[in-house]
Formats: sequence, structure tokens, C-alpha cells
Amino acid sequence: MMAPEPAALPDDVLAEVLRRLTPLALAASRRVCRAWRGAVDTRLRGHLLSRSVRGIFINFTAYRNHFSEFFYRPSTGPPICGGLGFLPCKGIKVADHCNGLLLCADQERREYVVNPATRRWARLPRRPPPHMPGLILSSYLAFEPAVSPHYEVFVVARLPAAGQSDGDGESYKDDSWLLESEWPPTSYVLHVFSSKADWWEEKTFLREGEARGTVADMDSDPPYDRYRYHAVYWRGALYIHCQHCFLTRMSLSNHMYRAIGLPGAHELGGYPSYYLGRSLRGVYCAKDIYDHRLQLWHLDESRIQTEWVLKHDINLEAFSRKFYELNDMLFEKFEEDPAQQVGGPWIIEDVNYQKDFEYYGNIEYNAPVEQKYDWNSDEDDILDIEDVVEGNYSGNYHFLGFHPYKEIVYLDFSVDRGVAYDWNNSKFQDLGNLQPEDYHYGVPGTDSSFVYTPCWMGEFPGNELET
Repeated sequence: MMAPEPAALPDDVLAEVLRRLTPLALAASRRVCRAWRGAVDTRLRGHLLSRSVRGIFINFTAYRNHFSEFFYRPSTGPPICGGLGFLPCKGIKVADHCNGLLLCADQERREYVVNPATRRWARLPRRPPPHMPGLILSSYLAFEPAVSPHYEVFVVARLPAAGQSDGDGESYKDDSWLLESEWPPTSYVLHVFSSKADWWEEKTFLREGEARGTVADMDSDPPYDRYRYHAVYWRGALYIHCQHCFLTRMSLSNHMYRAIGLPGAHELGGYPSYYLGRSLRGVYCAKDIYDHRLQLWHLDESRIQTEWVLKHDINLEAFSRKFYELNDMLFEKFEEDPAQQVGGPWIIEDVNYQKDFEYYGNIEYNAPVEQKYDWNSDEDDILDIEDVVEGNYSGNYHFLGFHPYKEIVYLDFSVDRGVAYDWNNSKFQDLGNLQPEDYHYGVPGTDSSFVYTPCWMGEFPGNELET
């Protein structure tokens, strides 16, 4: 006698059971049967996005640096292919990250949307020609797996910095009428790639509120800052860091946008460095006010009047000195025994150095070994740093990004040590050495960085399998 078919669980009960799985296990459960796949796709797709930071993609400024580097922590789960070696190109850099998907560009300006966790990717069609020559074009991702498996890529025009032209040598300063125009404009016409339509579309956003000035007023930011203009996708809106110390909040539902000044821009002469990011309660901004002073602000939109709220203000000079001394100590140990791990559990993948080794064959290369640390993949343990040494110190630090789900930020000190900082408890954790090999062309500097959380959604429209 055949055993009876097992009774099907009610949809609510099945969803509640599956909800307790880890994101990776939940992705695997979709392959069990149609009922489980349906439960995940209709109710739990957002749970495929991990809330754990697995690494940071960093673009360095060193010569022959054609690939983004991946500074990551080893895990007992499937490794993340941070080198993106499965893409059919000879050089690739990360331009944006949103909820587990990367927006990348190769040396021929071709753009890709990539999921490094599942090694799926899609190459975007060539962009349409810009509406106005002479402007710098930046691309940003909008993706929310809990809402839809589809994503959008927005191409935003920004004014070049002083002495800078677009990639084709055009300059907006050749048009005197444009210099007198309002900026940002009354209407913003953007090219938007929709994975649902599988093509580029035009979308017009109308400005709410006043402009920030004229085009001529915007000619102030130094050229290197353009690499640090980040965007944040949060609750159906895209927040884009613009030059001259403001951001634009673009609502994707009603196609309206408004300009919001960044915090404290009027308090100092010149313009401090800003870093826009997402953290526990939404949109945050890190403000570097020189002399190792770091401020962390939250954009409060719960009231009628949107305002920036200062969450933390710290002078990092003493801590920077501490990590500088720590790095010197670890370097001395490394010279004594090069085979040992140089402090901290995180590893730099050294993609560019490996590619040089594969191409030239005359560079000694030792691939990093993923060591298995006793680390809970859903927690970022922050350790206290004691006996901080006070005193003058001439080193510097660079802001790497926000943890998207905790009030933690990532920093690097003197492009040597990766550090996690819990600003609520004023505690630091040394993550490890993040300096890649310098290819004998000098020490690389940090250009831009993207804190990465994996999404285990196996499919997205238009994607291709690993080659």
C-alpha cells in the first residue's frame, strides 16, 4: 500500500517556517518544489538579501589598476567572487551597489549589472546619446528585491568640476546661456534602463522647491571629488549626492525631485568632504572636516520640514595614531615571518596584482588563503581599543562606508588598516591590512568604495550564467 501524500501546509504557516531560514538556505529552498518557490517569490523574496556585510569593494588610484579590489572577511558559506573574473572583460570597476547588485563598467565603457554572490550578470545596452554635451554622466542602481526582482539604472547628468570636461572633450562653459540657467533645472530628463522593459527609457522629473543657484555658481568642487558622489536608494526614492554640497531626492513613484542641502555646508570656508550612505534609519551623511574630525548625520524626514540631525562628532587623531602604531608592529612581524596573517580577520583579494602576475609571469604572487574564523556571519562584533595614545600625528584616514543595517561605519587609516567603528559605543575593531600590492608604482590611494551585502536571488531579468 502506497503511503499517502503529505498534507500541504497552509500558505501562512509555510511562509512562517521558511522565514526562519538564512538567506542562503532560503534561496536553496526555492528549488524544493513549486509551493516553496511560490512562497519565497510572493512573500519572502526580500529575505534573500543578507543583512550581514561580507566585504567592501574598493577602487584604488594606483597605475594599472583596472579592477576593483575586494576587502572581505572569510566565511564558512559560499565564497563571494569579488574579483568578478566570470565577466567577459579584461578590466572592471564597481560604480555603484544597491541591495546585493553591483553596477560595473569596463575599460570600453560597457556597463554590467552583476550579482557576485550567484555569479549572474547582465550587460546593459549602450546608453542613448546625452541630451546635452559637455556634462559628466554618472549611473546609479535602484533595486529592492522585497518589492520586485526588476532593477533600474539611472543616468544622471552633473556639471564637471573646474578645469574638467566630459569624456569626449566637450565643455558646458562653451554655452554662455547655460551658465546663467538655474541648477538643478526645473525639469530633469533622465535616461533610465529598466530590466522589465529591457531597454533605455526617458523619464522626466519635475523639481519641487527652489534651485540651488545658477550653473555658474556650481563651478567650485575639486575634480577628485566627483568619484565620491554616491547615491542611496531608500523607500522608493533615489538620493543622489551632487556637487556644491547638496543632494537631490528623486521620487520614483511620482517623478518629482527636490534639492536638499548637505549638513553644515555654510559653516566653513571651502567645501568639506561628504560621503552619502544608508544605515539603520535611512539616509546618512559622513562629513570630514579636516584635522581628523568626523561628523555623522542622519536625514530626518519624519517631520514636515526635512532636516539633518547630528548623530556623532569625533576627533579621530588619537585613534589614527593607535592604528598607525599597530600597523608598524604588524609589519615588523610580517618581515620576520611573511607566511603569517598580518593581523585582523579580513583579507584583500589583490585582484590587480594577480592579473599582473598572470599577464607578465615574472611577479611573485601568493594568493590569499581563506582562513576559517569563528565568526557569526549575522553579527559584526566590535571590539574596544584601549590605551589610546594622545599626541600629534600627521597620518590620515578615508571613509569607506556605512553598515546598511547597524550604526557602524568603515574607515581606513593611512590606506593600511581597515577599521569598523561603532559610533554608539565609541568602539573600534581592527579588520586587517587592506593595502594591495603597489605594482612597484607607489602606494595606491583610496578612490571610492562600496560596502557590500550579498543577495542570494538566483535570477534577475536578462541575466546570464557564469561563463
